[in-house]
Amino acid sequence: MNQNLEETKVREIKESIKNSITSHGGVISYSKDPEKTRLSYPINHQRGSYFGFIHFNLSNKEALSITNEQLKLNPEVLRYLVVKTPSDLQKKQSMIKQIKMRERAERRSVGSPKPTTPSENKELDKKLEDILENI
Repeated sequence: MNQNLEETKVREIKESIKNSITSHGGVISYSKDPEKTRLSYPINHQRGSYFGFIHFNLSNKEALSITNEQLKLNPEVLRYLVVKTPSDLQKKQSMIKQIKMRERAERRSVGSPKPTTPSENKELDKKLEDILENI
């Protein structure tokens, strides 16, 4: 945000962004109040700015694009970045995939490749899910 703004105006802008997110069904998990900081390089001939961030979840892609447009059109916001992070479910699925790949590689390296039966696969999947739930 522009360095020449008053603290109250900065808070108002932050609250309007948060309200925009929550009004579209978003859930804010964490936010850091904007603090005045010196920029590494000038942006719009300014050497200083306010920096803050908001962690939020938005399941609707349309709502995300609306929020993105609002940030883009706000003249007081110099730069912003929206980053998509994997959900907990996606992380667990990725871990299960990696564990299965390791097990297959170990079976191949042991020697005689013995195909697993569907019941053995189900047992392995259940064990993996139990392990991941305990993490």
